Amino acid sequence: MQLHDTIVAISSPPGSAARGIVRLSGPDAHRLASTVFTPCDGASFETRPPFAIDGDVRLDGAALPACAWLFAEPKSYTRQDMVELHLLGSPGVLGLIVEALIAAGARRADAGEFTARAYLNGALDLAQVHGVAALVSAQSEGQRRAAARLLEGSLSKTAHAAREELADLLSLVEGALDFADEPIEFITPGDLQTRLAAVSASLRRTLDASLQSERWGRAPHVLLAGLPNAGKSSLLNRLSGMERAIAAPIAGTTRDTLTAPLHIDRVMCILVDSAGLSEVVEHISQLAVSATHAAVADADILLWMIDAGESPQSWPRQWQMLNDARNQSAMHVLIVLNKIDLAPPHHIHSWSEHIRNAALDSPVLVSATAGAGCEDLRQRLAGLLATHVELDHASPIALAGEHHDALQRAVLSLDRAMMLSLADSASLADADLVALELHTAADALGVLVGKDVPDDLLGRVFARFCVGK
Repeated sequence: MQLHDTIVAISSPPGSAARGIVRLSGPDAHRLASTVFTPCDGASFETRPPFAIDGDVRLDGAALPACAWLFAEPKSYTRQDMVELHLLGSPGVLGLIVEALIAAGARRADAGEFTARAYLNGALDLAQVHGVAALVSAQSEGQRRAAARLLEGSLSKTAHAAREELADLLSLVEGALDFADEPIEFITPGDLQTRLAAVSASLRRTLDASLQSERWGRAPHVLLAGLPNAGKSSLLNRLSGMERAIAAPIAGTTRDTLTAPLHIDRVMCILVDSAGLSEVVEHISQLAVSATHAAVADADILLWMIDAGESPQSWPRQWQMLNDARNQSAMHVLIVLNKIDLAPPHHIHSWSEHIRNAALDSPVLVSATAGAGCEDLRQRLAGLLATHVELDHASPIALAGEHHDALQRAVLSLDRAMMLSLADSASLADADLVALELHTAADALGVLVGKDVPDDLLGRVFARFCVGK
């Protein structure tokens, strides 16, 4: 990757907006920006950055109001001279500015090249690079906080501290190897186990804080599940405001999972309608139920729907199915009693008693076709979404797949090292094997802080970025 030319790209999101941003980075960034931007009020690009200049962008004889933000190396995102041109967010106008700057001598930036320069110039480590990508793709406040922890260096600090402790322990273990014939005790097996356990616990806490990372970058999934003909499709249509699903009084209408977006209290979620769960023998129905089980495993919130008009004697069967669903995924559960306008009052009372006796939250009473109770359901769902977004973990962190793999490899190596030291009661007899495991753990953690990172891994990391970032 070239580092010493000047690159340019549109940095703002695609589409029309009130403001768009064109970004340059490189040794000629200030000079090239001056070819399309004219400062007003006597301002000059020679003033020491960082600062902002009001002025105009010139395009084919026309002048558009703009603002140029200037940054000087090394006090910039890329640690190079940088310019950001802020102006009207018209895709066509922004594209013309980029083409004019390319004609003046800039090069069109590759995907993620601005962040790649920040990494290669030492402004960010590899974990923080992942934090930038996670922050760009965050879709909720909880995701933003999790990405911010990564960008602020939480993972890097944990990995650095662990590597420092492992280096200290390696010096003691390898000292025991070098002086194996001397009556010198560098570290006892008990002390080694205690210190290794502390390092392992620190890494495990980081892993525990990212249990939901495989769902990173997506809105929470709210699954409508239950027996056939419970009214799931009608509720999907009612909540989403779209005739997304075919709703009919005939059981088994839904044969595949259907989705619809839903915004509740500034949080977007995805409603998922699934085929009813039942004992089926038909091949197509079996495929539909398999798709439902896959949706259950992927769900963040489960709305278990019950036809309130059905006999409460079916509760044990539904309770078992609900428990099976809960065992497939760590999700919040809310019971929805549907068709209350058609159900006898004593049925509704019995269903509610069964649900409360099962230590579940009180059910929401709705009529999906008439709309009764749906506002109450939206409020209850808003509370669950807030819980999901904010409290998945007290200190969530957005780990990528590479982070998980590296942390897990390190933890496994530490576990093996502790087992080896556990076998030695008085002295460290297997010091050579322990040292090997400690080296393996340290190498795994090196990936998290950017030590000896393979080129193909760097390529995969920056390929996830869009152009302009």
